[in-house]
Amino acid sequence: MNLPPAKAFFPATDQNEAKNMPRYFFNIRDGYEVDEDEEGIELPDLEAAKAEALATVEELRDELADAGNIELEITDETGRRLLTVPFFRSGRR
Repeated sequence: MNLPPAKAFFPATDQNEAKNMPRYFFNIRDGYEVDEDEEGIELPDLEAAKAEALATVEELRDELADAGNIELEITDETGRRLLTVPFFRSGRR
């Protein structure tokens, strides 16, 4: 008996998996001021969010060179801070 591939029985699997991915938010914090990311991005895990944060910091570092103590913070959907990535290493810009 020839059966169609398993995907034919469960066509929404990929969509369901995408919906179940966690959403991470990347806020820019300058001291007490926070520019909140209101949209966020769905990523498979915190490691992927960390990689995204590091790439963002590299892209924005030159633009924000004369700003204060800037950090990019990663939060989850509940607003819990998961990780903070400084734009500049202490004492170096």
